[in-house]
Amino acid sequence: MKKPVNLILVFVAVAAWIVATVAYKRLLAAEKTQHDAAAAVLKRNEAMKAEIDALKPSLPQLAVTGTDGADGDAEAAAKHAAKIKAEKERFAKWEKEYEANKKKQAERMKNDPEFALKHYAALRAESETKHAPFCRLQNLSKEQGDALAEAEFQWHLRMDDLQTALTLKERGVDIKAQRKAASDEFAANVKAALGDDLYQQFQTYKRQDAAWTCVNAYGADMSVGDIPLSAEQAAQLVDAIANACPQYQKGKWVDMTTVDWDAVDAAAVDFLTPEQLDFFKNSATYVKSPSATVAPPRQSLRMSNALRKLMK
Repeated sequence: MKKPVNLILVFVAVAAWIVATVAYKRLLAAEKTQHDAAAAVLKRNEAMKAEIDALKPSLPQLAVTGTDGADGDAEAAAKHAAKIKAEKERFAKWEKEYEANKKKQAERMKNDPEFALKHYAALRAESETKHAPFCRLQNLSKEQGDALAEAEFQWHLRMDDLQTALTLKERGVDIKAQRKAASDEFAANVKAALGDDLYQQFQTYKRQDAAWTCVNAYGADMSVGDIPLSAEQAAQLVDAIANACPQYQKGKWVDMTTVDWDAVDAAAVDFLTPEQLDFFKNSATYVKSPSATVAPPRQSLRMSNALRKLMK
């Protein structure tokens, strides 16, 4: 009985050994395959690295000149110089035309009473609206508002006469003295209309003039979009812009080209609705000043600020 059992055990052991041997060989084969695959990958990586290293010396040259050598550098420099020359000529032509138009308008203002009357009527209308936000925020009476508009109008008249004399190169005109006289007269008229306390508030409002022009433009666009700014929101937004301007913090006028718009957005979260804030941050609103110049939207101003910091 033991002999058959022993034979069975021998057969089982032999079978187990055969199975183990086959499995081991398969394992060795798989390991070899993986090793070969890894070696192939490493070999390819080395080849790619060699190719990249071979290209590196030529990359800076291509990025800077876009050509293969000194001839390309000279050609690029010549093109750049030609472009600068063309820009200078274009600007000189524009400046000449601008000065000619200014002279033509100045002569017409002096010799055409009807044209001058229409121009002064436009100035008077502009003076009526120029300080409307201040009048509303300070609850000025109609008499005070009219007096403020008249002071603004008289200042415009003085400055217009001065500009005409300057354009026509009239002799015997002390430009500096007359500018100071016009400013002093304006200050005296405003003080008489408002009193000392409100005059100080008006001075702050004047230093924020560029910010008010900007907010008025955004307010007009928001009204069209059915998310209008209230007077209080407009004043808060103006303060946020002014406080984010380094020049204003030093007691000067707001300079929109130096405003920290991230700081403005952070402050505006507290008083603008999410829809208003989204519009203010993303709308490409162009700002037209009373002098008819058009300022770019805040996105362009932010880009200019970033480039200025990069240059520094």
